[in-house]
Order: sequence, then structure tokens, then C-alpha cells
Amino acid sequence: MADPWVRPAAVSRVCVGSLSAGAMLALVGMLAWGHDPVVSRALLDPAVRWYVARASGLVAWVLLSVSVVGGLLMGTRLTRGGARLWTQGLHEFVGALAVVFTVIHVVSVFSDNQLRIGVSQLLIPFTRPVNPVAQGCGVIALYLLTAVVLTSWVRVVLPWRCWRRVHVLALPLWVLASVHTVLAGSDVTEPTVRWAGVAVMMAVVSLAVLRVLTVRRAGPAAVPAIRPQPAAVQGPPQDAGSAASPAVNATVATGLQLLVGQTTWEADNVLSLRLDSPDGRALPTWEPGAHIEVALPSGRRRQYSLYGDPADAHSYRIAVLQVPTGRGGSVEVHSSTRAGQLITVHGPRNHFALTTSPAYLFIAGGIGITAMMAMATQVAVTGGEWRMVYIGRRRTSMAFINEVCALGADRVDVVPGDEHGRPDLQAIIDATPPGSAVYCCGPDQLLQAVQEHVATRPDLSLHSERFAGTAASGGAAFQIELLRSQRVIDVPTNRTVLQAVRDVVPTISTGCEQGVCGACRTTILAGEPDHRDQLLSNADRAAGVMLICVSRAHTERLTLDL
Repeated sequence: MADPWVRPAAVSRVCVGSLSAGAMLALVGMLAWGHDPVVSRALLDPAVRWYVARASGLVAWVLLSVSVVGGLLMGTRLTRGGARLWTQGLHEFVGALAVVFTVIHVVSVFSDNQLRIGVSQLLIPFTRPVNPVAQGCGVIALYLLTAVVLTSWVRVVLPWRCWRRVHVLALPLWVLASVHTVLAGSDVTEPTVRWAGVAVMMAVVSLAVLRVLTVRRAGPAAVPAIRPQPAAVQGPPQDAGSAASPAVNATVATGLQLLVGQTTWEADNVLSLRLDSPDGRALPTWEPGAHIEVALPSGRRRQYSLYGDPADAHSYRIAVLQVPTGRGGSVEVHSSTRAGQLITVHGPRNHFALTTSPAYLFIAGGIGITAMMAMATQVAVTGGEWRMVYIGRRRTSMAFINEVCALGADRVDVVPGDEHGRPDLQAIIDATPPGSAVYCCGPDQLLQAVQEHVATRPDLSLHSERFAGTAASGGAAFQIELLRSQRVIDVPTNRTVLQAVRDVVPTISTGCEQGVCGACRTTILAGEPDHRDQLLSNADRAAGVMLICVSRAHTERLTLDL
């Protein structure tokens, strides 16, 4: 079920739209009444276009003002939780209504013969002989409105800096629209209109000042202060079967409702989220290498590495790279996730734990830096020997460069491809001290190259985490026995074990469904599995664990602990 706070209720949108249309009709009637005692005659007169132009202009300005106030409110700390989400939804909807009434205003002005406004006066500012300042401000405001609307429609495919800078133009747009409204003679001498306009202007100016002060007070993001942790990290953090309290384990199993406390652009198309405990209670603990699974409103579930401070008991931090050609999860996070929203999180889980080693080499590719940050920070604060190679396409697309370099600039090599080309991985591996643990997270091409080079150094141990795997395909049909459910299910050639099990156990944990996240790991009680994942180690497989999203069976039947 969708989160009821994500968007305002439909009835609210209907009410706002109806009030706007009703306000315009009422204004047309009042203006016609004031112009001619015989209302019916006035409404049938061609001058009705003039009344429509005046009324739609006033309504458009009011709606634009409300939308700007809503946007400024979201930029401050005055709206939180559900109130922030209602503000966001109404900001977007009222803004769209303002565009509609602006179009009505422009069309009615153009069609009014009394005003004698042609195409050139609609497109070129300060060209109308009568009241050129009002006309000029109106034309410029129209251009700014067009830019804001168009960039908002294609926001998903635009670099974040481009959209952000254009969207900020909404404030000068409102100022120009206000000047146009006043100078165009739209009944600003009426006491009600005049005082309403003064109140709106004071609210906008006050919120704008508060927004500026809030940004300056917040300042740049600080590097997480990771407190010393034990050097050896064995096994997953607090999860099912751990020593945590029953309440914590139950929460990890059923999911946490966390509050999006802050969203920050870290680089081109990289958005970080701070997920807070809404009631101030301590969150399940985690250690470097852990990830959480985010349940998105659409039903998608995606895994993201935790990169913040493990000692922060009340917040998790993740960063998401927008991939327009992906499976839709990252685009949904970028386009619909806002501060103040409640989202469901599962975990944390750790299949990429930091092991004890005399030295470490961290190789991060792109957004893979998130998995490396907490690891490198822990090793740095405990005085361990380490080195990091951070690879990316462009420096502007590489998140957290300053934070990583702050851990030790002489230990971090930042390698943007457009500046230095491809790194010499063979030379990097050859220079690694004997007995080192090599940790790598990034695209498949990088992982395969690192794996080939590490294979020439048997004294090194490789630990890797992939962004994505491959979907399961092919294989003979077989049966699975669910011991606890006391059911036997057929798995045909065109279905995965997970898909078949989901028919009987719909609450089973799922994630990437590509064999890389480990959310569906299941214990095998009997039978021989056909492992097709890219995550489990030989020790995991020997212990009788399989990932049912991609793996199949070599035998006619598998018995699972489900």
C-alpha cells in the first residue's frame, strides 16, 4: 500500500482546483458588474475577454505566490514529516494550476481587441508604447516560468545543478510577476487585494531570508567522525540470530519506518539520504561493509551501502547514483524521495565484512566508494596500513572526494578517466604489500580486471561486491520442499525458486533478484543446489546456503528451511 503521506489526498487537489476556477469565475462576474450594471449584457459583450484577462492574471499571481511560499517552506525547517509532504504536493499542484491560469491570461490578453497587444508585445519585452515596464516584466516572467516548467518536466534526465539553478529562478519570476500585476492596474487599489498582496509579499521575503540564514548556518557537510572500532569484523551485524534484543531482531525482520531527514547532492546524479529514527530510538547497529534494503513506494526494493558513522545510533546514510537506463529504482529515489518522507528499510545486513589483515587496498569504482568509505575510515582511525584507489569517469561525477582525501591525502589516489585515463591496475596490485586484503566495489568490468590481476598474487585475498548480477535463466524443472510450511512446489524451467516460493510464502525477503544482494539467502536441508549467484563464498555454499533468486538444483528435489 502506498504511503498516505507521499502526496496530498485527491480530494484536496480537487478542492484547490475548484476554488481556483470558482475564484476566476467570481472575479469575472464582479468585474463585469462593476463595469456595467447589466451583468448579463456585460458577459455577452466582447469585453468579457478583458474581464477574463484581469481575473486570470490575479488568480495566476495568487497561485504562483502560494507555490513560492510552499517551496520556501520546504527549504526551511518549518515543515517536517507529513506536513512537509503535504506542502510539497500542494506546491507542485498549485504551481501547475498557476501555469494553467497564466496560459488563460496570455490567450485572453492576446485576443482582447481593446488592449491591442500583438505577437511582438507578447514575445519582446518593453516594446509596448503604453506601460512598457509592466509589459516587459510580464514577458520576462513568462520566459522564466517556461524555463522552470520545462526543466521540472525533464528533471529526471537533467544534471542536478542545471535543474536546481533554473528552479531557483522561481523567486525572481515571482518578483517580476508581482511588479507586472501592480503596474498593469489589476485592481491593486482595492483594499482587500492590496492588503492580501502586502501579506503575501511579507511572507515570501521573510521565508527567503530564513532560507538564506538556514543554508549559511548549516554550512558544508562535515567528514563523519568514525570512532575506533575493533579491527576484526566477523559475520553480519545485529541481525537474525545475533545477540541483539528480541525487539531489535523483530524490527530488522519486519522493516523500519525511517524518516528522510536530509537529501544532499554529492556529485552529478549522486543523491545522498540521511535516514533518521523518527522517534529517537536507537537503530540496529552496523559495521563497515553493511547495506540496507530500501522498500520504495512503487514496490521496488533496492540495496544501498551504508557510508556514514557506525557509532551514530539514530541515523543511516546512503548515496544513490541515478541510472536512467537501469531498472527504475534509482530514478524513483531521485525523482520522488524528499526530506520529511517516511520510507521502509530492511537490515542492515553485511555480506562484505572487513576482515583482519596487516594491510588493505581499497579499489572503488564510481558509486562503489560508499562501501569503501566506512572501511577506510575504520582502518585509518585504528592506525592500520591502507591505500585507496578511487576511479571514476569525471571528477564532477565522483562523490565524497574531499571526505576520502581528508582521511589521508597521501594514501588516496583519485583517478578521473577524463584526466588520467585508465589506471594501471597491474602496477597497483604489484605494489601492494604481501598478505594484504584487497577490497573492490564497482562495475563488473572493474571487478573482473582486479580479479585477474589479484590471481597473479596468491599472497593477496580479494573481497568484492558487485553492483548487479545477471537474471537466472535455463535449467531443468525440479521440486522444492518447504519443510516448515509442509509444502512441495514445482519449479518449472521458466520460473525461479524465489518466484515459486513467493506463491506460498508471499512475505519472503527479496531484493535484487540477480544474486548479488543476499536478501533471499536460504538454508538447504537436503539436495544439491546449482549455485548461480555472484555473492556467496565457498564457505557459505559448503555450509548449505543458497540464493533462491537465481540458483537452481542439480537434483530432482531440494528441501529448504522455509
